[in-house]
Amino acid sequence: MKYLPSFLLMGFLFFSCRTESNTSAPGEVYSVFYFHPTARCESCINIENFTKELIDSKYSKSPAIVYKALNIEDRENEHFRKDYGLKFSSVVLSKSKNGKEEKFKLLDSIWLYSENREGFLKYTDSEIQAFIK
Repeated sequence: MKYLPSFLLMGFLFFSCRTESNTSAPGEVYSVFYFHPTARCESCINIENFTKELIDSKYSKSPAIVYKALNIEDRENEHFRKDYGLKFSSVVLSKSKNGKEEKFKLLDSIWLYSENREGFLKYTDSEIQAFIK
């Protein structure tokens, strides 16, 4: 009985310090970028909303996966056009380690699903899953 408080404390520390399993190593960050111009059509807005919905609903608990929407017409973001070969609204997956990008993937089929929420979510999720493996 005299060891019970110590045992309980150790159990509390063990369970409170555990984290969810994560596919990323220390220093790794996966970014899901939605790039858009200032003027957007309905399909562009759908792409943004669907992407954000997927990240918020499935990946929000992972600190190693972040979502960022960026206007490629803003001066500080113009370089992304060249970096990723962007011509219009796009979703790009990027893996960085210790602040340096290691790889990226442009999701070129998002436009096929811009009016199909379920298809978009399924396609984008499968691309993210393949990218982070």
